Amino acid sequence: MTDLREYAGSIGLCGLGVAPPTGEVIRTYPWARSVICTALPYLPPEEPLNDNRPRGLVARFARSVDYHVVMNRKLLSLSQVILSECRNARLETCVDTSPLPERMLAILSGIAFRGWNANVFVEGYGSWVVLGEIVTDLDLVTHSDPNLNTCAECGECLRKCPTGAITEPYVVDKRRCLSAITQRRGSIPTDLRPKLENRIYGCDACQEVCPLNKDILPCTPEFAERTFPGAHPDLLKLISITDEDFDKHVRRSSIGWIGRDRIRINAAVAAGNLGNPEAIPVLVELVRTGGPLLAEHANWAIEVIKSRGH
Repeated sequence: MTDLREYAGSIGLCGLGVAPPTGEVIRTYPWARSVICTALPYLPPEEPLNDNRPRGLVARFARSVDYHVVMNRKLLSLSQVILSECRNARLETCVDTSPLPERMLAILSGIAFRGWNANVFVEGYGSWVVLGEIVTDLDLVTHSDPNLNTCAECGECLRKCPTGAITEPYVVDKRRCLSAITQRRGSIPTDLRPKLENRIYGCDACQEVCPLNKDILPCTPEFAERTFPGAHPDLLKLISITDEDFDKHVRRSSIGWIGRDRIRINAAVAAGNLGNPEAIPVLVELVRTGGPLLAEHANWAIEVIKSRGH
């Protein structure tokens, strides 16, 4: 068979290995015999702020094109190579869309090791990677010696998490994880709203302080593409975005799946944390037209801004 690792590297993937199907895999795909695991580096080039407008902050994995689309395209390319030599093979590509233990499979496949912040790391690329899998009925040779513990174990991620969500090594309390909070439904707890600062999607705090991520450079052309949302989207535009503009400019972006209301809520909280009085008119309008949940967060933001003397 074609050297899949070599081919994976030629299309921009930074790792490829084979894991045995775990119980979770078998429950979803009873016919599975092997799981081909891949990793894709997503670190985008830095984008400096060029103005003084109230702007949000987006985690690095979501600043450019949707990684699901990029990874799925590469997995389909890998699948075609496999099918060209094993025509009867059964293959199922997975990119964060199936109930698979992606991180554990990546570790079992030998392409990654785990960190205290519960992220996985690929040597030479740090934790700035996303994962994808091809579940197959082919009996492939699996990795024999998973590397479970190469974490620096310095404790920086535990100490620097803004909410203390990393409660112990490898354990994250998703109720307090800022990345999870920006993506879930419902009201944001009032004690956590200031911790969000100007984040509107995701959080990189535990990755930014990790010594294993030091000096990692952008290397994947797809994620250098300048497209919405970028690193610092305009908060006032997000708060006041119409259904029509959301459908046209945001829905198919890397952050659009959380929906218009969640994005507006996050943007309102971010505007409040920035304390910029320019945001008050759009926040007032959000109170008037946005419904109870949006009004709750907009009112909170207005009070925060006013309390700072504006």
